Amino acid sequence: MTGLRRRLGLALVGTVAIALALGAAPAGAADDDEPEIAGRPGRVLVVSIPGLTWADVQEHELPALEGFFAEAALADMAPRAIGPRATPGEAYLTISAGTRAATEETVDGQVLALDETSSGSAAGEIFARRTGVRPDGPFVSLSWPVLVAENAAEPYDAELGLLTDSLSEAGVSATVIGNADGTESIAPSYERQVGLALADGQGVVPDGSLDKDLLVADVTQPFGLRYDVNVVAERFGRSWAGAEPTALEPGGGLVLVEASDTARTLRYRSTVDAGRYDRLWTDALGATDQLFSRLMEEVDLERDTVLVVAPYNRRGDRDLTVAALAGPDVEPGFLRTASTQRAGFLTLVDVAPTLLERLGIDRPTSMEGRPAVVAPSDDGLSDRIDHLVTLNDASRFRERLLTPTTTVVVLLLAVCVALGLMAHTSGWSTRARRAIAFLALWDLAILPASYLARVFPLEERGARFYWLVVVAVSIAVAAGATLVGARARRPRLALMIVLAVVAGVIVGDVVTGSRLSLSAAFGYSPTGNSRLYGVSNYSYGQLAIPALLGAAWLAAVRPGRVGRLLAVGLLLATLAVLGAPTWGADVGGVLALTPAALVFGLVLWKRRIRLRTVVLAGAATFVAIVGFGLLDLARPPGDRAHLGRLFERVGEDGLGPLLSLVERKLAANLQVSTESLWVAAIPIALLLWAYLVRYPTQPYRRLKAEVETLPAALAATLVASVLGSALNDSGAIVGGVAAMVLASALVVLLMDVEGGPAPARADDGAPDADGLPATDGVEADDDSGTVRGAEVAPR
Repeated sequence: MTGLRRRLGLALVGTVAIALALGAAPAGAADDDEPEIAGRPGRVLVVSIPGLTWADVQEHELPALEGFFAEAALADMAPRAIGPRATPGEAYLTISAGTRAATEETVDGQVLALDETSSGSAAGEIFARRTGVRPDGPFVSLSWPVLVAENAAEPYDAELGLLTDSLSEAGVSATVIGNADGTESIAPSYERQVGLALADGQGVVPDGSLDKDLLVADVTQPFGLRYDVNVVAERFGRSWAGAEPTALEPGGGLVLVEASDTARTLRYRSTVDAGRYDRLWTDALGATDQLFSRLMEEVDLERDTVLVVAPYNRRGDRDLTVAALAGPDVEPGFLRTASTQRAGFLTLVDVAPTLLERLGIDRPTSMEGRPAVVAPSDDGLSDRIDHLVTLNDASRFRERLLTPTTTVVVLLLAVCVALGLMAHTSGWSTRARRAIAFLALWDLAILPASYLARVFPLEERGARFYWLVVVAVSIAVAAGATLVGARARRPRLALMIVLAVVAGVIVGDVVTGSRLSLSAAFGYSPTGNSRLYGVSNYSYGQLAIPALLGAAWLAAVRPGRVGRLLAVGLLLATLAVLGAPTWGADVGGVLALTPAALVFGLVLWKRRIRLRTVVLAGAATFVAIVGFGLLDLARPPGDRAHLGRLFERVGEDGLGPLLSLVERKLAANLQVSTESLWVAAIPIALLLWAYLVRYPTQPYRRLKAEVETLPAALAATLVASVLGSALNDSGAIVGGVAAMVLASALVVLLMDVEGGPAPARADDGAPDADGLPATDGVEADDDSGTVRGAEVAPR
């Protein structure tokens, strides 16, 4: 044993040394393998069209945009910043930082020319007073100190102005054109948030046109204003010509133009009825298409890159928006990034890294996003747009399914527990108890059924069809398992079959690309989740708890060393699914299940849990995380999951990014822990547990007598649930899912244990070593799998 410990210690020291060596890697090492694109363009045009969706492209005549999209790689943009829906200021600041950013909505649009007057003073003077900086550009963000302070209070480490600072260091110019001003109140309204996207780290916009002379009066348009297309086109022409690479300035340039008419129309939505808004929106899109046509007259897609993006939508609208990239070496198809790991999806944090990559500039490691890459497709434009519209519809449909499906599962759990307690307390008939057990199995089977329903295009067939599939599949799974258990004369086999289906659907889906999880009720939604691959927070409890219960069952039906090794092997395989980079690298899942598996093994081998056990659990968890992280780092940068990307940042910036991640998850944890009905499953499970350990007939001792390995599963489940809730940003939702799986399983087990009124007791009711009342003549054998005195074998 001493030699084994020495070898384990040496292995741990070696692993730590490798991790520290990686942490000291050169700053650029993380991106050495990023793919190079031959013949990089010298100019990049970004056209921001706030609110534009692929459904809009389908429904409106937009010939210039459609012509561009036919040559481009397309994606659904998830316009999220810190929250699921970015405001204009958050959207442009997120582009500026390449990392999710916060804003102060009341002032973030105040990006003014130096000589523009605000509160009786020139904007340049106000800016200098507030920042101590003498601006060397034509426009300044008066709210920049507020925005910097706002983001310093957030755990995302957003470096505002990082995009423009990176461009400047590489000798690339940055120009922004746009003005979404407009108000029907007496006070002036500045809505020039677009300037924030290309402000530098001091809040100065180096070049561009954000003046009021971009606008003309038009009483038929929102706020009585619209773009003067001729002026905007003329300003762009000058800026675009100035961005042309030359022998003296080979860096080229980036120009950002906002289609501000759509921005104004989005803000006007709350003041008009739906019919009037639709007409105004159609007019704004038509004017935008004309503007885009004028801009593209100056662009040569054989040399220049164009990115069309809708960085935000109207408040409260969770639709995905448009993203499209065209230029040299860009084939028609779909966009994907390491952030999403899915073709057809892009996020706001990926915009800045994509622009830098197209200009041949190294992405700062502190940027959260990753550059977009193209997944070519032979599909025509219409088919590609249809696909993106369908993805959006599926995501929105999932949002409508989440709460009802959660409600059904949790309420059914409450019914099962209530009936189970009454049946056991009152000694109901065998038939009634079997019916309750079936009900609990049915509740468990709803979980995998909700994923399997994604085989069908649910968004096209509606909620009724979804529930028909879920009910039919879940009843079939529960009935089939019950029948197999009955024929084998092993009632608990039915439970193991259903648990195997619950976990098996998750595993099968993860290793084949998480296709069922995308837009499943308990899976991922691009409108609500920042990660779209691997084991989700909802799925963790559906994988970890069945694995622990299944491991206990294996050890029970195969008493002795072989069964225990099979149990440990099952848990190690589950850890591999959770942590493997190719399957999503669920860091929180690995952090929670690794110590849980160790606790399972110690209880199974009847070892005491001491301080050194805690240290060993921490060391094992560290080794697991480092091992999976090293595997992820060995993959190409464009394929790395979030664990590998975290290792990149730690290698560059030290432990700061890791601490920020922990802080961010804790903040999100506290926020969501009270927002889901899943949390109600926890007290339901605790009530059931209290009954099992405190009711005078001692049902828990009887369960433990029949399944001797059950304590190992329960102890490990407690660890996995508590740590899973603490270490994931879904908070107590994770514990709620775990509690639901465990409570349903315990109801099934309880219905196979004799109940009835408490017997008259001759003893004084003193508790035994487990803290439970003693049981007459029942004593567990360590290795035989039987119970001395009761002679009950595991089933």
